[in-house]
Amino acid sequence: MVVYDLICKKMHSFEGWFPSFEGYQEQAKKEQITCPTCGTSKVERVPNACAVISQRGDKEEPKPVQKKPELALTEAEATEMLLQLHQYVKENFEDVGGRFAHEAREIFRGEAEPRPIHGTATTVERQELDEEGIPFYTLPKPKLDG
Repeated sequence: MVVYDLICKKMHSFEGWFPSFEGYQEQAKKEQITCPTCGTSKVERVPNACAVISQRGDKEEPKPVQKKPELALTEAEATEMLLQLHQYVKENFEDVGGRFAHEAREIFRGEAEPRPIHGTATTVERQELDEEGIPFYTLPKPKLDG
């Protein structure tokens, strides 16, 4: 059994398990490997480092080959995805406005009902939440034309 790190044309990373290298090659040739996130069959192996034991006792490590993947999304596609994410948050998270840091602390400490929230926080409030180990994510605003 071999495990390979894979990446699709949209830059989704995932792992693939195959019976052998030849099994991987056969599935890849027939485009039977699909991305679990987007379903595309345009998938390739990510280069990985390998360990080699030399009979001569050489200590020199091989230099890994790095392949820089091409940018999979255009700026317009990325903006569209960001707009969709903002819409999802708006529809599925409670808007707590400027009370975000306070509400996040209460949820984290078990003092308030666990629920998905969104709102605003100052730079200082975000730094304090980070220092306290309270998980949150700052969602960038999409650039809109006009």
